[in-house]
Formats: sequence, structure tokens, C-alpha cells
Amino acid sequence: MGIRSERGPAIAAPPAPMEQLSPCFECLERQVHSDLSTDLFFRYGVSDTALPFGSSAVLQVYLTGEVDNLLSEEVSVQLVLVGLFNENIRSLGQNMGPCSSSSSSGSLGDSAGGKDKQSLSEEGLVAVGHESSPVSTHDQQYLVRVIAAITPDAYVGRASYATIRNLSLKYLSGALGNNSSSLVNFFREGRTTDYDVANFLKLVAYPASASNLIGSMRHPNIFPILGILEAPVYSYLLHPKAPYTLENVLKYSPMVLKSDWHIRFLTYQILSALAYIHGLGFAHGNISPSSIHLNESLWACLNISEMSCLKEASHSASRKACCFAEECPCQEIYADFGLSTSMNWSTSFRRWWAGDLSNYEYLLLLNKLAGRRWGDHSFHMVMPWVIDFSVKPDENSDVGWRDLTKSKWRLAKGDEQLDFTYSSSEIPHHVSDECLSELAVCSYKARRLPLSVLRSAVRSVYEPNEYPSSMHRLYQWTPDECIPEFYCDPRVFTSLHSEMSDLALPSWTTSPEEFISLHRDALESDRVSRQIHHWIDITFGYKLSGEASVEAKNVMLPTSNPSTPKSTGRLQLFTKPHPMRHGVTRHSQYHGLKESCFKCQLQHESKEISSITNGSSHLDPEELLSGTRYLDNLETATLFCEQTRYLDSVYNYQEEFLDYACSLKSQLSDLSIIGTVEKTSDATSLPSDFDLGCLLECFEADDNLSMGFQESLNWRQKSSYLGVCSDNYAKDIFSYGCILAELYLKRPLFDPVSFAAYKESGVMPGAIQELPPHVALLVEASIHRDWRRRPSAKCFLESPYFSPSVRSAFLFLAPLQLLANTGYCFQYAAKLASGGALKSMGATAAEMCASFCLPFVTSSLSDIETESALCLLKEFINCLSSPAIKALILPIIQKILQAGNTIFSSEGFSPSGLLCEGFVEAIG
Repeated sequence: MGIRSERGPAIAAPPAPMEQLSPCFECLERQVHSDLSTDLFFRYGVSDTALPFGSSAVLQVYLTGEVDNLLSEEVSVQLVLVGLFNENIRSLGQNMGPCSSSSSSGSLGDSAGGKDKQSLSEEGLVAVGHESSPVSTHDQQYLVRVIAAITPDAYVGRASYATIRNLSLKYLSGALGNNSSSLVNFFREGRTTDYDVANFLKLVAYPASASNLIGSMRHPNIFPILGILEAPVYSYLLHPKAPYTLENVLKYSPMVLKSDWHIRFLTYQILSALAYIHGLGFAHGNISPSSIHLNESLWACLNISEMSCLKEASHSASRKACCFAEECPCQEIYADFGLSTSMNWSTSFRRWWAGDLSNYEYLLLLNKLAGRRWGDHSFHMVMPWVIDFSVKPDENSDVGWRDLTKSKWRLAKGDEQLDFTYSSSEIPHHVSDECLSELAVCSYKARRLPLSVLRSAVRSVYEPNEYPSSMHRLYQWTPDECIPEFYCDPRVFTSLHSEMSDLALPSWTTSPEEFISLHRDALESDRVSRQIHHWIDITFGYKLSGEASVEAKNVMLPTSNPSTPKSTGRLQLFTKPHPMRHGVTRHSQYHGLKESCFKCQLQHESKEISSITNGSSHLDPEELLSGTRYLDNLETATLFCEQTRYLDSVYNYQEEFLDYACSLKSQLSDLSIIGTVEKTSDATSLPSDFDLGCLLECFEADDNLSMGFQESLNWRQKSSYLGVCSDNYAKDIFSYGCILAELYLKRPLFDPVSFAAYKESGVMPGAIQELPPHVALLVEASIHRDWRRRPSAKCFLESPYFSPSVRSAFLFLAPLQLLANTGYCFQYAAKLASGGALKSMGATAAEMCASFCLPFVTSSLSDIETESALCLLKEFINCLSSPAIKALILPIIQKILQAGNTIFSSEGFSPSGLLCEGFVEAIG
């Protein structure tokens, strides 16, 4: 029996794992609303492919009430809900073997080595402190074991809207963890009797030696999991939405990694997280730039929901793009799609060039590579307009066809206006907006979107008559490009709002279905296929930069601050002109029409080449010229494909071309490594009685980042004898090496071709020669063909690559990640700073710490917080360089003076008193 919601098709229970299909995002939304509540705003689905299918989604939860006494009006928080198929969980749980019974009794905290935070009863899992609700232990033991060990404060219970709202409130207030006050008390009193606090501080002070110390506090470089929520079809994994990922930074704002020191600090955090989970006996198995989350200050966290064992529970084994829901319209819309879910660009490009993959599917793939997302109105998938809807498209006529050599922005604004903008602007540019804005997307889809979305994105006052009423009017109104829905989904024309009319069709079509068919025919036509490469050059290619962008009147207005991280932006995929398409997709391959046409009956030109190569003597000069032209085009396409192999990046061994099937069994069933403590090169003696004095002794400075080659060789020789103890751990180290290399190269280290050569014959990628010698040595060590000789994460942490200033900055900032309360953050930071921590770590590390701490000063502070904030400001002034003081401290003081008493509410403090405190003199 399926689960039927009030609207839409029934949601059937998914089939067996090996036959399972992913839901479309519409069915996923209905399922989430059915399991939880329609009060949850479903923003968009998350897919690993170019198609709108997946089991994860970004939700927005609107909250009212007080959170830490800061919220007087409604606020919201964005969360990610990862659907884990219960059928997959059951199957994978059976594969665990002996592991599946190891957690059948006791507590979640005990399974992770910590305190009894949540308990297991005979009826199932019950989350302490919440409404009791059993969760099937037989189906979910493996998932609970992983989450409980790595994020021990995660809630486990039955899915409900009240639970998600409660978790959201606790997350915003910093009340998810119960150790914040204990951690602050340690800095107040100088010592602690709390076992978990002591272990946590040892962990951040000695990450290479104390990673096997387990407690009930989350590691600061592990992204928080809020809970595991059980529903009939799914068990949901709930975690906050990170502002950025490392993939975002590398694509849209690479300048935020300002120096070599910043790269070292970032990779130190990644290794710290790896050392921790390896110390627990788990491998991640799916590390890539997208699985590393970053906050506004670029603090890095490893996303646990991306672990290979959890991804397997959320992914289907099928490669078919289809939805499992009964009577789902998407089954018909995407039934004939030939686009593989493997996301291999090189293969897809060859198929498209030869005519075996449609223009529509190839453009979707380019969108995905550029980071665009189905349903995300601020960064939606983009398609070209190919006709102006004035007349029925006819390939034998030039009337009604759009010029694909020019952007839609250029066609709408005109060359004269763009030339004036370029010549008169302070920063020369032609284009000031995205090629597809949120305003345009919501206007296009206005008939299907909730009114709340239209009021937010289009206009606060809803006026239905102000939206374009017809396709022809819509095309004339917008300077933006098209969306995929106008090529595949006839429902986009039908209005859900009684006061808004349906989107009017052109006069030359009689139904939405006929329009979609004809519009898609136009996109796949010979005319468009011969010109679409020009549009690709403008939207994704070489005409986005350099002299080519000036000639195409396509110069973008640059971001105002390139050192600020971004999660979206125009991404240039190609630096060379995109080849023109050679083949044309047959109609039956993209919309299932049974009838054919003269175009589809033509022989493919490549067959003529076959006759040439077979020695046919009945070819006239025109046929020979056609064959020669084909060979020239083939050579151009092949060269282009070779030059853009970087689009198929490789970060781990779980790539499809290696025929490697990642399974839970390979991750967890090897009991010999669970809980194994890896050897370290220097077993640092951990103090049994850890106090503030011990912590302060760990701060030291050495801003000389030079790593002597002989010193590097000595470390490498020693590390080769202290390698990882599991091939699963070694795969994570391989991924780390690939990321480390990419941070310096600004492009991936491996593509499928170079990786195959490396795996088969040990040929290192040529890009290694471009790395600094000390970095090349680390990368070569991490990708060593013999996994036993790859250094462990702990061994990397002890490498001379990481200077004492990097370790000191990490030690200072790590506890801040668990202190959501601003007052706690100031008390902690001020205590360490007044103890000499900032002076000990040196100016470079102190500057890094300042960028994390000082933004808190702009919040409203109490008396105690004001005292701590002033102390912290003074300490930073005493140890930062003059340029850093002017860049970081002066703006803060200016804000304090401008805000008056709205920031510092202490009765004994006057903002003008800053002038008497010596702050300005110190800056001067």
C-alpha cells in the first residue's frame, strides 16, 4: 500500500535495494510533508546528478519565541534532511555480521565511549529528554552506531514537526550540547573535574596523540548531526545547512584562501577530523570538497552525512532516472532520458557530439558541473531561449528564431546601451546581473509557487495581473534566460491560484503538452544544434573572461569583495571555444514520439566515413569533402575533450570506472580495526591532571613556514613505517592528498585517465611537478600506491608542514565552535588571551584568531561580556601588526562609537571611554 498525501500521487514503499529508484523532488516534498508537516517549507531537493531525483532536501523552519533571549520576532533556520531508505538500512544492517549485535544493549553514549546520554531499551531507542518513541534497533543499529560514536549528542526518535522545531531552537541557542557551561567553568576556575571536558581539551591540544580519547562532546571539526528521525518509508538524518562548502570556495571565491598559511590551517582541521573518526574505528569513504563544510570564518567541518555507508543507505542502486512513486508525472517526463547518473562529462560530451545525447540533457549536465541546482530559485538550472514565440518554429525560415551568438541580456538591452554601460562605469562591465535571477525564475513559475514565495522573491504586495500573461509576453519582458521546465513540464502553464490566470500558450499550439513537444523539437533542431555551442561559450565558456568577453559584450560586474566566500556565482567551465555539435538527436530519443520525420530518416554523416574507410570507390568530391570535414571536426572535439578532463575530478577509489562497490560491509564488518588506535611517530605523554596551565603551555609561535627538504625527507622516511592500519583509512588519506594538491593547483589532481594510468602503472600525474616541493612530498605520500605506506592522519598532523602557529591557532579557536553563546565565547577567549596565548602564538596566528572573535563584538553585550570584550580588544591590539590592527580593530571601534550603548550595555561603560582607554593611541 502506498502512502497517499492530500495532493499528488501515492508514495509507494520503495522496492528492494538493488531495484530501488530515487524519488523525484515533488514526491520527496509530498513525502516530507506527509511524514512531518506542511509547516516545513521545502526549499529545494539535493541531487548528486543533473536530474531532479534524490532523497535529500533543504528545508526552512520558521521559529517564533525566544532563543537565548535574542529573538523577539519570527526567524528561520535552514536544515538539510537526508532520507535514508529503511529497506536499504535493513539490507545493510544484515551485511554487518557480528557488528550488528554489538550495539544491541547499553546506551548510545556507551557505544561511543562516553556517558549515558541516550538509552536503549527492549522496545527500541528512546531519546532521553524527548517524548519517548521507539526506533527499530534491528533496522538502524549500524546507522545509530556511526552517528552515536561520531556525534554523541544527536537526538534519536520518531519524526515529527515538533521534534524538528525543538531541535532547531536548541541548535540556535547552543543548547544541543550539555557541556558548554562546564567548558566555560574550566576557563573561569583553571581546572575541571568533568571527564568529557578534560578529554575534549586534550583532543584539541594534542590531536595526533589524543584522537582515541572519546567522550560525549562533538569534535569541533565534525559537522553537527541534530538527529535521526524515523518515519515509515525513510529514516531522516537532520543537520544544519552549512553556509559554504570547500567546493563553493574553489569554484566561486578561491581568493578567500589568502595565503599558504590559510591553506595549512584549513588542511590541519581536515586531518584533525580524520584522525578523530579513524580513532573511533570508522572511515569516511567519501571525502571530497563538497563534503567539507565551512562557516563564514572558513572554519572547516567534515560532513558525516556524506560518509559512504550513509550515502549507500540514501542512494538507490539503480542507474535509471525515474521516480518510484505511483502515477508520478515525472515518470513520463523523464522516462526516455539517456543521461547517466554517473556524472561523467567526457562520456556525455562524446555522446552529445555524436547525436546520442540530446541538447537538453547535455545542458543539464553543464548546469550541474557549474553548481546549479534544481528548485533553488537563487541558482536554478538555466536553459537558452531558442525561439521568440511569435510564429511556429520552422527550420526552413529565419523568422522567430533567437540569435544564440548573443546573450539574452544583450538581446534585451541592445548593444548601444551595453557599450555605454561599459564605457561609463567605474568598473567596466556589460552585465550586472545573473543570467537567470531569482526574480525571473519565480516569475516564470509563478503559477505553481506558493504566494509566500512570490511575495518574498518578486514583490511584497501580490498583484497577479502584473505577472506576464503569455509566453510571448514573458519572452519580451525578461532579460534572463529560460528554465528547463518550459522544455519538459506542461504543468508549469496551469495556475494553482484562482486569481491568476493560466499562462497563455502561443496561437500556433493547442495544449501545454503540444507546446512542450514543439518547444523541445526546436531545442533539438538542426538549426539550434549548429549554434548551441555559441550559447555555451557565453554562459559557461571562454566568453566569460578576457578579450573574448569584451567582444561578446559579456563582461560581468565583479564581486565587490573577492575575499568573501560565496556559495553561488558564474563559473567558467571551459577556456577554449566549445566544438560545434556533429550529430542530431532523433525525436524518439527525447520525447517518445512514435512518428518520425525526414530529419530522423537521414543517414548519419559518420556512416559515410565508414564507407570511406572501407574503400568505397563510388564517392563524389562532395562526399569526400564531407568526410574530410567530419574528420577535422572529430579531431577538434577529441582535443577539446582531452583539454577539459579536469571536469571529471577523482578524489577517492569509489569511482565507477574502477568497478568498486562501496558497501557498509567493507566499512564496518572488519572487527579487527574497530577501535584500533593507530601508531604515532611520537607518543606524546598526555597529562593526567589537565588544567589551564597545561593548556597555555601548548601555545607557541613559529611563523617561518619554510619546510626544509631534508626535514621533509626525514619525516617521510619515518612516516612510511607508521602507515595506516586499514585500507579504508588509506582511502581517506588518498582523498586528503587530492584535496591538498587542488588547493595549490586550483584544479583537480586526478581525472579518470590520469588516475587509471597511476593505478595501473604508477605514473604520477604531471600536475605534481607544479606543486611546491614540500607539498609535492606530502601529496605523493598520501597517494602512495601501496596503501600500507600512506601515513596516517595522526602522522600527518605531526608533520613539519604544520608550524606551531597553525597548531596554536587551532587550539585557540576549536573550543569556540562548541560555544554558541556569545558571552561564553568572550569569557573563554579573554581568559586565554590574558593568559598570554595570543602573544605566544605570534602575529600571524593571532590575526587569524581575530577574524573569528571580533565579529562577536558587534552584538549586544551584557556587563560581564563587555568586560571580556574590552579585555580581548586590548590583547589583540598588543600582539597584532599595525596593518592588521587598522584592518580588524579600527572598524570594530568605529561601530562601537556609532552604536553608542546599544552594543555595550554596561552601566559603567561609555563608548567615548574607548578614547580614554588607550585604544586609539595604540592603533595610531
